[in-house]
Amino acid sequence: MRVVVLLLFVGLVSSCQKQKVTMKRYLDMDSLVNAQVNYLSHSKSSLKKDATIGDKTSSSTTLLDSTGWSHELDVFRQLDLINRPIYRDVYKVKDGVKDSKSNLMVRSYEAPTDSPVPYLRLYYQDTPTRLKKLEALYQETNSLYGSHRKLEMHFDELNGKSYLKGYRIEGNQKMILSDSVHYTIHSEVVF
Repeated sequence: MRVVVLLLFVGLVSSCQKQKVTMKRYLDMDSLVNAQVNYLSHSKSSLKKDATIGDKTSSSTTLLDSTGWSHELDVFRQLDLINRPIYRDVYKVKDGVKDSKSNLMVRSYEAPTDSPVPYLRLYYQDTPTRLKKLEALYQETNSLYGSHRKLEMHFDELNGKSYLKGYRIEGNQKMILSDSVHYTIHSEVVF
């Protein structure tokens, strides 16, 4: 009988504890991508994509569902690694800097060390909730493989919320004992 009472007590105490809330230190890329996937899949948007690999080019237009949009934007989720504990105090954050090429403000995250994401910049109008552009560099290097990608997302605004209007990826990939391959992907959301 005591064992049953003890188990009930332990179960009651553990169920009453508050759930641990995880906060992202810098920028929550998962939430940003998830919001865009949700909006684009519900708006029945298509994606017009032009891709160039080496000297070959292809173009396509595809109607995507939530799974398709999620797969298409997964590359941007990799930027969320800036929130890992190892990079906790690595990034220097600057906010409210005027962009010299536009009327936008910039919030930048820059790592002085050899981080996989050396920089991530948010371009916004008036407040960071009015996001217009995101750009970052993502790089991977090991003994067999080297890659770097410049990632850009472009946003527009509707009813006070930013939505994705297109993205661009440009990069190089080098594998041991092979030539370097340059590629670009330019995509535009079609409503």
